[in-house]
Amino acid sequence: MPLVIPAIDIFGGKVVRLVRGDFSQQTVYSDNPLEIVRFFVSKGFKRIHIVDLEGAKGGEFSNLGIVKEIKDKFKDNVVVQFGGGIRSYELAKMAIDACADFIVVGTIFVKKPQEFEKILNEFREKLILSLDINIDKVVIHGWQSDVDLSVEEAFGKAVKMGVRRIMSTDVTRDGTLLGPDISHAKNILEILKEKYVELILSKVSEFPEIQSIMEEIRSVIIEDANEFMNVFKNPFTSNYELRKSIEEHDKRLSEYKSMVLSKLEEKMSDIFKQYVKPQLILSGGISSDSDIDEVFKLDNSFLEGVIVGKAIYEGRLSMFK
Repeated sequence: MPLVIPAIDIFGGKVVRLVRGDFSQQTVYSDNPLEIVRFFVSKGFKRIHIVDLEGAKGGEFSNLGIVKEIKDKFKDNVVVQFGGGIRSYELAKMAIDACADFIVVGTIFVKKPQEFEKILNEFREKLILSLDINIDKVVIHGWQSDVDLSVEEAFGKAVKMGVRRIMSTDVTRDGTLLGPDISHAKNILEILKEKYVELILSKVSEFPEIQSIMEEIRSVIIEDANEFMNVFKNPFTSNYELRKSIEEHDKRLSEYKSMVLSKLEEKMSDIFKQYVKPQLILSGGISSDSDIDEVFKLDNSFLEGVIVGKAIYEGRLSMFK
C-alpha cells in the first residue's frame, strides 16, 4: 500500500504553504514546526516531507537545524525526507549529517549533473530526485526557472543513472486544492515504467552470458532438428521409429526450454538486483480523501506514496482530524 506523506514547508522558522510555488502567496499555519511533527506522529504518520523554502529559493539552508531537532526529539519514530537548496555534495552531506533519512535533490540534476552523480553514488539509498513539472517541462530553482528538458528525457536519464526514488510535483496544482490531475499522474507512472523496462531489456541484450546461452541452445536445436529430419526422410524408417523419434524430439525441446528459462531467470535475477525498480512519490493538488483514493487506484507497482500539505492544514483530510 502506498504511503501518505504529510509535508511541512518552512519559511522563516514557520510552517507555511505557497500556491504554485509563489512566495507572494504565502499562508502561515504555525510558528512551531516541532508541534506539527508531534501532531503527525500522534496520528500514526512516521514519514514526513520537510522543505526549506528559503533554501529552495536562494540555495542556502536556513532551517536545517530543525531537522536535527526533530530527529533528536522523535528518534526513529520519524523518518525525515528533507529538501530545499541541496545544490552541492557538501550541502547534501550536511543534510545527511543533520540526520535527514532522505535528501531531496532537484536543480543540480539539470544544472550540475556531475555533482548530482557524485551525490547519487555516495547516498543512492537516501536520495530522492525531485522532478517538478510544469505541464510537460521540468522546472528548477524552487520552480522559478524552466529548463529545456522534457518529462520523458528527465525520467529516462534518471532511470539510466540508477536513481531509486523520484518525487514528481505537478506545479500547476500544488497548493491550489484543485485536486490532482489524474491523467498527468497516470502518464508519469507509465513513463517511469516504460523507461525502466527499456533499461532492463537493454541490459539483458548486453549480457554476453545470455548471448552465449542463446547461441548454444540454437546450435543444439538445429543439430537435433537435422537428426530428426534424417529419420523422417529415411524410407526404411518404421512408424514406430518415427513416433519414437518425435517423442524424443519433443522431450529434448522441453529440456532445452527449461534450460534456457533457468539460465535466463538466474541472469535476470542478477540484473534486477543491480538495477532496482525505481519508486515514484507524487505531489500536487491533493484536496480530499477521495483524491488520495483516486491516486492509489493507479498502477501502484511503481508508486511509493503521495505527499499532502495544504489539505491537512485546511482540515480537509479525515485521517488528520
